[in-house]
Amino acid sequence: MPDYVAELSRLYRLQADISDDRYLRSHSRNSAVIRRQVSIFERCQHALKGAQTVLDWGCRQAADACMVRMLLGDEVEIHGCDVDPLEYRSFFDFSGLKYSQLSHPYRLPYEDNCFDTVIGSGVLEHVPIDSESLKELYRIIQPQGCFVMTHLPNRYSYTEWLNRRLGNPHHIRLYSLAEALHMFIHHGFRPTAFGYHQMVPSLSSPAGGYSTFR
Repeated sequence: MPDYVAELSRLYRLQADISDDRYLRSHSRNSAVIRRQVSIFERCQHALKGAQTVLDWGCRQAADACMVRMLLGDEVEIHGCDVDPLEYRSFFDFSGLKYSQLSHPYRLPYEDNCFDTVIGSGVLEHVPIDSESLKELYRIIQPQGCFVMTHLPNRYSYTEWLNRRLGNPHHIRLYSLAEALHMFIHHGFRPTAFGYHQMVPSLSSPAGGYSTFR
């Protein structure tokens, strides 16, 4: 098995030498944060087996894309998209990511049915219109493809509640597991695995969960 923690830690250090980025500092300032990234990926990596075309939707630094590359090797074609013009060169080079900057609130610059797997890690809660984004994702995923969604903020998260009370940064849009399942089914996806992931904070952000859909 790839040593995801060691490789991501190395990439974060390399990127820090290239540019000082506040977002990356908050996501790599302790090993617990990186282990959280890895642990949720490992729980979902079975859904990636056999994938040939993968999109890291809302990829930011594309840590998931790097783990996809480690898992699947050189044959898989990996794309990534986000709203930022920034390029995280150490991560993008390692993953071989083909990056597209998004300019529309929900439209994606890809043909119908062009990906067999899409990963979305901590993205859906930030998009302007989640239902329209789900329609777009359904459009670009192949009929027998898979969407892996992780780190969806829980409506009943005590860290979310505490951050709101303290005036700290928090997610505006929250979901219960039942609400999320209903939303995905309503937009054409068929849930195949779902559940909760993290119950104790890793000194970075509220707990998240995972789901995979076909």
